[in-house]
Amino acid sequence: MSRLDRPLVRRCFLGLWCLAWLGVCALLLLPVRVPMFARVDLLAHAALFGGMAFLTVTFCRRPLHLVLLTLLTVAAGGVLEGAQSFVSYRSFDPLDALANSVGAAFGFAAALSLLVFLIRPALAQGPPEDAQPDATFLSIGPSGAPPKM
Repeated sequence: MSRLDRPLVRRCFLGLWCLAWLGVCALLLLPVRVPMFARVDLLAHAALFGGMAFLTVTFCRRPLHLVLLTLLTVAAGGVLEGAQSFVSYRSFDPLDALANSVGAAFGFAAALSLLVFLIRPALAQGPPEDAQPDATFLSIGPSGAPPKM
């Protein structure tokens, strides 16, 4: 099993993904002034939500779960965009909501491709036959001395 595929590591990635949602909420609901050219913010919305959908592959290994998490990302984008109409310094823009959805779809496609073509084949293959057991920084060999690396 790869170090990145261990349950504890995947739970950590899930926690980081949830923390990233706090950043997304802050970006979309707080008064952040970023000078942008006309409609360049659509690319920013697509990149932000595409990244969030793509990052689900760090902790999710089932295609159906990726679909559900992408739908959750699209829904969160719609809710956050709608919440902007209740904030005095922001406004609802349906094109932003569309950009959120398109970005999430592209992120999902990239995550699914990575899962199907790289991650799953690597997990099915397993570690190489001549692989050494994991030696961590603080491990101690059988003689009480640090292992030779």
